[in-house]
Amino acid sequence: MSLNEFKTNFSGGTRANRFEITGTIPGGGAFTKFHVRSTQIPQLSSTTIEYSHFGRKYYYPGEKQYSTWSFSILDDTGQGKNLWSMFHTWQNLINEHNTNRSSILSTTQSYKADNWTVKHLNINDQGEPLKQFRMHGCWPTSIDPLALNMSSNNLLNTFNVIIVYDYIELFAGGDDDRLTPLT
Repeated sequence: MSLNEFKTNFSGGTRANRFEITGTIPGGGAFTKFHVRSTQIPQLSSTTIEYSHFGRKYYYPGEKQYSTWSFSILDDTGQGKNLWSMFHTWQNLINEHNTNRSSILSTTQSYKADNWTVKHLNINDQGEPLKQFRMHGCWPTSIDPLALNMSSNNLLNTFNVIIVYDYIELFAGGDDDRLTPLT
């Protein structure tokens, strides 16, 4: 294939740095987009059920297993978005350090958050997203430390959060009311 043929048949590809994440943190209030430096869509795998019969092995698909979801957040404290504190508040709702009790169990509120969405955006955010991934039943298992370092004078602070979730839905672009699940 020549370079001209490749250029004619290639539509520009997708960019790894064009995405946005939206979600709600229980106990922290609702918010929309926030500044995530990096993430990756979690791995989805199926277990294998092995069955031996007359000297032969047969394999069948088992249950789906979802990997944890992690992202690196820019430590933005503007407009009431002290995200590091909000994630810690969420953790304390799940299990308060001093009392070793969940403050959510006494209310109708859930420790899990639904509809955390990652949108893979088109170039310059034009048109509909290319893909959307929606995680349901999210809650943080780990909030990394916030590093403070006098020699890092030209860097923005970041911290990582690891989230577990019940399941993920994959969509082919579009607004929320026009989502089509990928098959």
